[in-house]
Amino acid sequence: MSDPSRSDSVRGGGRTTGGRDPSRNEPAAPPPPRLGPADDHRGAAENAALHRDFDTALRERFRAVLRGLEQRGMLEVRRSRTARETADDATTALPVESASELHPAAHSFDEVVYGGRRATEDEYRRLEYADRYSRSAPPPTPEPVEATITEQTKPGRQLPPLPDLLRNPKFWAALLATIALVVLLYAVTRSCAVNPPHKPQTPDLPPPTKTPDQHPDNRDDSGFGAGDDSLFSRHPALAFGGLQFLIAAALVVWWRARRRGALVGEPRPVEVAANELLGGQAALYRRSKDHEHVAARLRAATLRRIRPMLGVSTDATPDRLIAALAARTRADPASVGAALYGPVPDAGTLQLVATQLEWIEAEVG
Repeated sequence: MSDPSRSDSVRGGGRTTGGRDPSRNEPAAPPPPRLGPADDHRGAAENAALHRDFDTALRERFRAVLRGLEQRGMLEVRRSRTARETADDATTALPVESASELHPAAHSFDEVVYGGRRATEDEYRRLEYADRYSRSAPPPTPEPVEATITEQTKPGRQLPPLPDLLRNPKFWAALLATIALVVLLYAVTRSCAVNPPHKPQTPDLPPPTKTPDQHPDNRDDSGFGAGDDSLFSRHPALAFGGLQFLIAAALVVWWRARRRGALVGEPRPVEVAANELLGGQAALYRRSKDHEHVAARLRAATLRRIRPMLGVSTDATPDRLIAALAARTRADPASVGAALYGPVPDAGTLQLVATQLEWIEAEVG
C-alpha cells in the first residue's frame, strides 16, 4: 500500500510495526504523526529541493497537494489515503486536465518512497508545476480527538463456587444414565409381572338394605373407586413415553446450555484485518442476492480507474464512453455496453460481467 499520508503506518493510528508487547508493561512505540497543514509540507519540500534532496522534496510536495485538496474541501479528510487513491479521488473532483497530472506523480511517489528509487529533479518540477492547491489553502479544521472508552460492569452478587463433583460433566452423565436404567428396569419388571388368577364371577346380589343404625356419612356415591391403581398401570405407554421424553429434554438442555468458557472483554474499537472484512462483505453481498447492486459497485470502481486513461470526464455520456472503450479495446460496442450498463438478473450474469470488466480494464491499462 502506498500511503502518502503516513510515515511508518496509517495516518493517525492503527497497527504499527516495531512496537513493544503491552503484556510486559513496556512502553509502546509512539503513534505515527498526523499530516500537518499544506503550507508546512510545501515549505519542507522547497527546503529539501534547495539542498538537492529530491526524494524528500517529492514526498513532502505530494503530501502538500493532498492536504491542500483536503483543506480546500475538494477531497474528504480521511485517516488514510494511498497515492493512487489520491489521484483517483482527484479525478472525480477536478477537471480532467488537472487531475491527469497527479497520476504520474502518484506513480513516482510509490517508486521513490516504497520502491527505493531515487527521485529526479524533473519529477519534482512537474509535481511542483501541478501543485495549484497547497498555496494559500484555508487552515485545516481541527481533527477529532481519539478517546478511549472503558466499559464498566456493575459488580454482582458473588455466589459460592460449586464443588468439583457438581462441575464435572461426567458426574451428571452418569447420574442421568443411572436414572434412565432404573426407569427401564422398572418398566420391564412391571411388564413381566404375573397377573393374578381369574376369579369366578358371582351372581349379582341385591344391594343390602339399610338399617337404622347405619350412619349416612359412610356412603361413597362419588363413583371414582378407591384410587389404588396408578398412572403407570392404567396407561403404561403414555406414562413411560412421557418419562422418556422428559429425560431426553433434560439431556438436550444440559448439552446445549453448557458454558463454553468465561466471558472475555474486548477493547473498542476492534481492528479487523482487510481480508476478513472483504470476505465478510462479499458473503453479505452473496447472501442478499442483490446482483444489480454488486454489479453497480464493480462498474463504478472500474470506470473510476479507466476514465483517466481514456481521457473521458465524469460527465461523459454512456454512448461516448462505450465508443471510446470500443475504439481502445477493438471490441464489439454491444458487448461493452452490456458489460457496463446491461441488466444483471442472476449470479451467472454477474460473474460474466465481472470477467468482462476485468478484461476491459486489462486492455485499457
